[in-house]
Amino acid sequence: MSIQYPWALTLVFFIPIVIYIRKKYIVRIGFTQLRFFDQSLQAKPLMKYFPDIFATIFMLLVVFAIANIQYSSYWHKTYLETKWIMLVQDLSGSMQRLSSEGDRSTLGDVALEGARAFIDLRQKDDLIGIIAFSSFAKLVAPPTFDKDILKKKLTLLSRREDSFIFRELTVGGATNASYATWLALCVFFMLLPEEHQPSLEEINDLRDSLMGRTVQEITVPQKLKNINFGQGMAIVLFTDGRIEVNISDSGGEKGLLNFINVIKLIKALGIKIYFIVVGEELNREIRFVLENEGTKTSAGEIFYMPYIFDREKIIAVYQKINEIERNRLLEKISKQKKGTREPLALSALIVLIGYWLIQISPRFRKV
Repeated sequence: MSIQYPWALTLVFFIPIVIYIRKKYIVRIGFTQLRFFDQSLQAKPLMKYFPDIFATIFMLLVVFAIANIQYSSYWHKTYLETKWIMLVQDLSGSMQRLSSEGDRSTLGDVALEGARAFIDLRQKDDLIGIIAFSSFAKLVAPPTFDKDILKKKLTLLSRREDSFIFRELTVGGATNASYATWLALCVFFMLLPEEHQPSLEEINDLRDSLMGRTVQEITVPQKLKNINFGQGMAIVLFTDGRIEVNISDSGGEKGLLNFINVIKLIKALGIKIYFIVVGEELNREIRFVLENEGTKTSAGEIFYMPYIFDREKIIAVYQKINEIERNRLLEKISKQKKGTREPLALSALIVLIGYWLIQISPRFRKV
């Protein structure tokens, strides 16, 4: 409880002075002068004191209305959880193999059908973005609520469309999933309010810590811990499974991120990552870190697809991911200050009207 204008309470001390002046200069020339005439005409106690009582109550209400005593009110609001989801699509050379569809569709084409179905399944308030990768990664669609835009961007990744983005990405035959996943993570950073965003220096330091040998534990910036970063975020990565760990100081290609460390960071942040893997199993180290790493917690799930698959199978996988990442019904408790000014001012007005009615009422004039 608090008082908006405490100084207004000092006005209470002036109320007796106002009542005294009223008694001296107003009441004295009213009923009290009747004692010089007939004693029976003098005012009864009710009429004699009610103006002072009403005036005191009125002024007290006005003073407290000005001071505005405030108190905290709590209210509950139920809302549907929104998700931030990045779809990360492999466009490396191995994805150009023919699928089991009879229309000469490639694995990449069929995979895009699953992504389209997934987009249609999501809630209208979910933010969804698209990244495609091969030897390098590219942000194809920044996170948006517009499903039509997302599906048009997916079309650009189709072999039939033969877009500049498709040609650019399919030139490289490697599977740089570590860079693609890091790019998805950076997109999440940029979606944060400015006061919570990691600085450029912090992002660079975090990236540097992911290179080289596998580390035991990833240090997460404190500002991300404070806001519970990662809740409601997910990365869905479609790949042919040929992911290298990319340990740059142990003979790997210089400048590449260690994918094990990237997964550790995602896990530490609380982000879920789902692998849709074609053919051969995912790298054993990656699978171990993703699933549990000796603990009961999991950073996500792995879905294995056969070398040759059709639309029905890939859509079923995306439906399963959609079910896992379903939007929960959440409850928000908010604290809000409420004032007493309005009800007190209204009460003062009622007292004033009551005083006026008593003054004009013939019945009370006879009292």
